[in-house]
Amino acid sequence: MDISIFKKSTGGQELLDVSTTYNLWNLLRARYDSIESTQMLKNFIHDRDLDYILGTLLKDFHTQSELLEKEAKKFKVKVPTRPAIDIRTSTRIDEITDKFIYKRATADMIAELLSLNSAVRTTLSNDNMRSLFKGFLFSHLDGLELLHKYGKLKGWEEIAPAYKTAKPGEKELLSTGEAFYVWRNINDRYIQSQLSELFLGFAHDPEFVALLTLGLKSLNKQIKAMENQALMYEVQLPQRPPATLATPIDPENLEDRFMYQILYKGIDDSVDMHIRAVLDTQRNDALRTLFLDFYKQELLTADRFIRYGKLKGWALVPPIYVEPA
Repeated sequence: MDISIFKKSTGGQELLDVSTTYNLWNLLRARYDSIESTQMLKNFIHDRDLDYILGTLLKDFHTQSELLEKEAKKFKVKVPTRPAIDIRTSTRIDEITDKFIYKRATADMIAELLSLNSAVRTTLSNDNMRSLFKGFLFSHLDGLELLHKYGKLKGWEEIAPAYKTAKPGEKELLSTGEAFYVWRNINDRYIQSQLSELFLGFAHDPEFVALLTLGLKSLNKQIKAMENQALMYEVQLPQRPPATLATPIDPENLEDRFMYQILYKGIDDSVDMHIRAVLDTQRNDALRTLFLDFYKQELLTADRFIRYGKLKGWALVPPIYVEPA
């Protein structure tokens, strides 16, 4: 479904809502900051691999900036001040080591990833703009993963305390943060699956029923995968929800719109939880990959819900941005 509830301008263009307008401006500002910061850091790099990685990231920053500038021009959105074409200096400062540059670049990438994640989550009215931001997000994730692997190879990653199991001498495969996210993920999936099961008994719209069924199938698959992780790493499993739900609620008291909004809120919260799990999983790369896969699946589910909710008039859409006269 390719749906848009946008009001149309006289030229047939889709207008922006206030949140999307801010996201467009803010992401362009952040990209300019990244360009300037990366250009400066590249002057002090010694390691060729690090220079190559930052050079690759810099090319992406320039490409994305140009795309954002075109969108801003199309929608007549104010743009931030552009940085200089380049920053060159022959000065050498011993205190600016490759490790420092790596940590600075990683911190900047994480900050921008959270901004991109927020932009995708809060760009509701314009499906094309959300798709553009999502493309930037996935490209940014690839860059951060490349940087993470490089830092781990160099031994520059700071790893949280290990999760201790009852087995003496067992290899420490999880950090305490990773163990928490395994446990938290299972709890959240249990709650979401229970809600989906409950709402399936009261949903009226056939398409909403199909959407719930598809979501429940995905949730159950993720639950099984995370339960296996918990058993493998001896993370305590939470209590499972009931196998079936039977409640004497009058179906008329549960409207599809209300159920949709509750479920979408849970999906939106899960998107945020998954990306934080990815960022905080530094020790176990296999688990990090699994969390990253869950994150991308959740974004896909959120996109389906947004498009369907706009079709039905259930999505909560921010006010439309008014072009200056």
